[in-house]
Amino acid sequence: MRAIPDPRESGTKRERTRNRLLTATQELLLERSAGSLTIRDVSHQAELSHGTFYNYFDTVEALLDNLALLYTVTHAHLMARVTAGVTDMGEVFALSTRQTLRFIVESPNYGKYLFDVGLPMDHFLRGIRMHLHADVQRGVKSGAFSVSDLDLTVSMVAGGMLGMALDVYRRILPADSIDEGTARLLLQVGVKPARAKKLATQEVTFLPPPPLPLTWPRGGAFAQVPSPG
Repeated sequence: MRAIPDPRESGTKRERTRNRLLTATQELLLERSAGSLTIRDVSHQAELSHGTFYNYFDTVEALLDNLALLYTVTHAHLMARVTAGVTDMGEVFALSTRQTLRFIVESPNYGKYLFDVGLPMDHFLRGIRMHLHADVQRGVKSGAFSVSDLDLTVSMVAGGMLGMALDVYRRILPADSIDEGTARLLLQVGVKPARAKKLATQEVTFLPPPPLPLTWPRGGAFAQVPSPG
């Protein structure tokens, strides 16, 4: 019996088959490490032939890279949704940070995929850093943030976010530390303490974690949501 549901039956046959391979991989990664997977393992789990696998990916590594990219793009899309219509960059920063960390609290398998199974998460980390760099830069231009060295600040904040995500997943930090941690990260970009606390604790309706396994949507592209600013 499959551990989690088959991907949606939409899109072209090629899209559905690719999603079957990605779904099978995520199922296997709930029990095994990425480094232990073989083409035979994934093909068997997806109920596809080896030849079919090679129509989509040259190697398991290429498949895992595509899966990591899927997580990156999904995260970026969801952050755009949760911050849609928000123009204050301090609020954008707080919403994105709190939402990301809540995904890990509410669906620990996200933490498992990020930290435990050995996925090539450079896509994900680069994506977070790229969006964070753009957000901080816009915040500086708008006067919401004040930093003396943009690149250094982004590296420190990105590292802080990653460290919090890991510690929340490992339960070293409790879930109720997310807001305080967000406030402290806001201090790193020059937000005043009182405003940082307000931004990090304001009432918000957060999105639920997207159901796992993740699959590419029909057409391979997510609906576009305008970025703030």
